[in-house]
This record gives sequence, structure tokens and C-alpha cells, in this order.
Amino acid sequence: MDAFVTYLHQGGFMMYPLILCSILAIGIILERAFTFRRATAIDPEELLEEIKASYKVGDHGAAASRLMEDAKTPYSRIFARGLKNADRSPEAIDMAMSQEAANEIPSLENYLPGLRTIITIAPLLGLLGTIAGMIASFKEVAHSGLSSPTAVMGGVSEALISTATGISIAVIGLIFHNYFGNLVKRFVEDIEYYGSELTNFLTGRVA
Repeated sequence: MDAFVTYLHQGGFMMYPLILCSILAIGIILERAFTFRRATAIDPEELLEEIKASYKVGDHGAAASRLMEDAKTPYSRIFARGLKNADRSPEAIDMAMSQEAANEIPSLENYLPGLRTIITIAPLLGLLGTIAGMIASFKEVAHSGLSSPTAVMGGVSEALISTATGISIAVIGLIFHNYFGNLVKRFVEDIEYYGSELTNFLTGRVA
């Protein structure tokens, strides 16, 4: 703890907004990880197999719809929307599931713009700390000349610490931002594929 306080002090005043950025980034990352874990708790292929096993034409897919409602995942809600339109044309079924997917995707992308903002501003805050540190160093040089190298190096150290912290936050944030972005992309691809499979099954184009 003492080492952290010393590091924070050596980095200068810009370390405080950088620490705030890191806390916000960690919070977003943990929240998104929990959200995606819950959203993908059940594989869409398993859900599709459950629909095929429980679907009955006589009840208009009511049993399969109840299974999807109990699953309570984005995939199940999208498939449930398709089941509700099972007696319509393939285009109408696809449209219904596409509309439901459009409602689900924003919840998966939630907070990612905030993480992207942190990725952008963290290096800038670090750079601002660098400038402040260099200004302090030049002021010390102007005041006492080069007879006090320790004070000059202290300002340079402050500049390097804030820059390193800002870049570290941005790099870690970018890794997770791209990871979550790829999960959203995979979700869209899975919905397109398994949605088409469900439409084919409901319309009898594929047994």
C-alpha cells in the first residue's frame, strides 16, 4: 500500500484522474464479462435442438415457446419471437427475429463506448502529466541551473510515470474492448446462422 501511495505521489497530480479512469475501466470490464457470461450461458445450438425436440404443429409451438421463455437469454428471446410467427412466411419469421436481435444487441454493446472513451483520454491525461512534469523540470533548471540534478530528474520521473500509467490503461482497455466487440460480432453471426436454421425448420424447408 505504501508503495502504491509513493507511486501515486511520484506521478504527480494527473495520477488522480488516471486512477479514476482505471477504476471505471475495471468496473466496465467486470460488468461486461458478467453480462456476456449470462447471455451465452446456453449454447444456441442446444436451444435449437430443444425446439426441434419439443415443437408440435398442433399446439403452434407453445411448448417450445415456453422452453425459450424459461431460458431467459438473448438467444432464447430471439427464437421465441420466431416461434410466435411460425405460421407466417419465411421472410416474416426472419424479420421478426431480426427485430428482436436489434433490441438485444444494444444491451450487449452497453458501456463499450464509455470504455472506448477511457482508452482515448487515458494516454492524453498521461501526456498532460508529462508536460506538467517537464515544465516543473525546466522551471527548476531556470531557478537553480544544473547544480541540482536530483530535482530535475524528479520532474522527468513524474512525466514518465504518468505517461506509462496512461498508456497501460489504454492498452488493457483496448484489449478488452476488442474482445467484447468480437463477442458481439459472434453473437450477430450466430443469430444469423441459427435463425436461418430455425426458419428452415419451421417452414419445412429442412427436416
